Amino acid sequence: MIDTSHGHEGKHAQLAQLAQPRWRPLPCMAVTSAAYVALYTLSNRLTSLRADVGTGVFEWERAIPFVGWSVVPYLSICVFFAWSFFVDPDEARLRRHVLRLFIVLIVSVLCYAAFPLRFTFERPLTEGPIGFMFNLLGHCDMPYNRAPSLHIGVLVLMWARFAPGLRGWRAGVLHSWFALIAVSVLTTYQHHVLDVPAGAALGLVTILLTEPARRRAAPANDSPACEPTGAGIFSMRNVTRAAALPFNSR
Repeated sequence: MIDTSHGHEGKHAQLAQLAQPRWRPLPCMAVTSAAYVALYTLSNRLTSLRADVGTGVFEWERAIPFVGWSVVPYLSICVFFAWSFFVDPDEARLRRHVLRLFIVLIVSVLCYAAFPLRFTFERPLTEGPIGFMFNLLGHCDMPYNRAPSLHIGVLVLMWARFAPGLRGWRAGVLHSWFALIAVSVLTTYQHHVLDVPAGAALGLVTILLTEPARRRAAPANDSPACEPTGAGIFSMRNVTRAAALPFNSR
């Protein structure tokens, strides 16, 4: 008698796999982007109605210069945000990336509600293309939603998403540009200093909490190159390794 049990099991496994929902980059990007716009805007509007909004600024921060052109790297994170859903075809890593983005968003919005803060410096007037970008930013944002900086929290996730696939000069360009984005939150007069480490900490903790268990338990040398451990994203070892290494063709 021919044993067909293995064949049936294989078919059942294939059917079960087909029945599972597929995580596609475009729908994921659309849903996540809509959630970011909706929750961030709602949080800003609600904070603007409150009378208990603090400042959280150091006097020495007035020495930080306003740099108009830094709005270019500041706004460029929107491009990386959209691109991040397509940069890696692995479905499990896409799910984890979406989860991380939602964690950073939700925790940030909760912090904005619990500890409302506003930006206090007057931004100088700008003209030309730079002025147009600031006008666009002003229509989409308000001087609230301060700490943790959602911009910095998302930037940490973008660093973890893009950096592992980089080598050589491309890695150097990415790290330099992302460093510009990090500094730009201050030089565009969008955030005070307090917001930056708060956002970075949120991003790093989110990565640590969402790492697969097998990765947390594995030695550092066994970590796959496709995704770094949260604790080591900004370590000199990982940065120099990425800087010494071109985009892997995917």
